Amino acid sequence: MIGQQSSISWGVHLGWASLFLTLSVVAGASSALAQNANYDPQSGSETRFQAPHTGILNGKFWTDTRYRYEYVDQAGKPKNARASTIRNKTGVESGFFHGFRAGVEGEFVVEVGPDDFNNTINGKSQYPVVVDVESAEVNQAYLESHNIPGLVLLGGRYLENLDNLRYVGSVAWRQNDQTFDGATATYTGVPGVTAFYGYIGNVNRIFSDRSPVGNIHSNTHLMHLESKELGIGKLTAYTYLMDLYDLDRLSNASYGGFLKGKQKLSETFDYKYRLEYARQSNYGDGPVSYGADYVRVEQGLSWSGFTATGIYELLGSDNGVAAFQTPLATGHIFNGFADVFLVTPATGLQDFYGDLRYKVAANSGTPFSYFDGLLLIAQYHEFRSAVQGLDYGSEFDFYAYMPIRDGLYVQAKYANYQADQFFTNIEKVIFGVGYQY
Repeated sequence: MIGQQSSISWGVHLGWASLFLTLSVVAGASSALAQNANYDPQSGSETRFQAPHTGILNGKFWTDTRYRYEYVDQAGKPKNARASTIRNKTGVESGFFHGFRAGVEGEFVVEVGPDDFNNTINGKSQYPVVVDVESAEVNQAYLESHNIPGLVLLGGRYLENLDNLRYVGSVAWRQNDQTFDGATATYTGVPGVTAFYGYIGNVNRIFSDRSPVGNIHSNTHLMHLESKELGIGKLTAYTYLMDLYDLDRLSNASYGGFLKGKQKLSETFDYKYRLEYARQSNYGDGPVSYGADYVRVEQGLSWSGFTATGIYELLGSDNGVAAFQTPLATGHIFNGFADVFLVTPATGLQDFYGDLRYKVAANSGTPFSYFDGLLLIAQYHEFRSAVQGLDYGSEFDFYAYMPIRDGLYVQAKYANYQADQFFTNIEKVIFGVGYQY
């Protein structure tokens, strides 16, 4: 085991070295490419690509502080959880220097007030879990290159929210972000197409570096191709290969795509839709051979700030042996705010739900302008298995977000899961206040 861990550690360090070496060599060599003349068919003249150069000190600074109080009542637990925490993220990004820029961000989480909750490493198993662990970490540290026309390269520790976050996300609802060590490449040199590739050598999970499961060494490849607006919407195809060394049972390969669009029905009504399908199988050192389908169908109507959406989501199962998994997702925004289905049961999951939301325009110009930017969301879920005909349970969720002024905001969330044939009843009440600059 010690030899295996040492091998993994050396592999990660060598991977980091090769990634930064590749980024530096490619970006440096591209300076010669940047001097080459490019023919512009619109003007009929030759132009030269100029890497951006705004001055290294002409960058940006940000800070984001959030207080969170979370109450959890879970059947079967002798005590209710009460978690009171503050999170701060502060970062800086340089200006461009001959096509390069760099950024760094620190993240700090501290407990204030009640700490009667199980944060997964404090041993308080008599309480429900609230995964907000005290920590002080480097959240992001990256070098970015814009030296090749149409291509942006990034290497280091980065935050990625891909598409609707179903496969890859930063889990921003929790106090500690999920970030990735690796590299990305985004190419827009082909008109009407955006191509993305991401490599992940290590996952910095929400459990923090203090936890024995706070990191996942991996060999993950993300390939993503998105079209421009085609009249019927945007088409996207993807391949995600996730070999998770420290979480073999969730390693997987997913191949899929979706169509997402909006059509205007009248002056006041818009029709929105998303149609998605994917197929997943075991990958890397996954111990179980399986194949499972993923389906997501969204249809919604929007009018005067209201949006009503009916959604069906299937995370399929291979005869109850294994199910479709998305271990790097921002799972909190899918399948209920109570977080019962962050890992898909072996019998799969069908989620039938309705989403109703109302948002007040940022500059409404009404006598009630102090409500400008208010967002209200209500959801109702019915959960069933994909095989074996199990009725898991149901859930009601509510969320409210209210910007106050100059970066200050308040938010509240409520979740109530009523179990039938899966897990147990759970109720959550969450309040937060924050400031972003």
